Amino acid sequence: MNEPPVDGVSWKIRRRIINATLVFCASGIVYLLAYGEDTRLNETVASGLLLLAGSTVGSYLFGATWDDKGKK
Repeated sequence: MNEPPVDGVSWKIRRRIINATLVFCASGIVYLLAYGEDTRLNETVASGLLLLAGSTVGSYLFGATWDDKGKK
């Protein structure tokens, strides 16, 4: 499935970036759960990673909807 570029960046590349971001967030959370101490810093880092993952998913869904709406 070769998709044409949208504004110079294809959705295939966007999905790779989103997947890489989500894997980074998940690995950070797993690391903190397995090896991290129970400190406020680790709690803040975990909250930030969860917020990053949530905002990434939200932006991806909003961007896909906006792109689909723009194609009509």
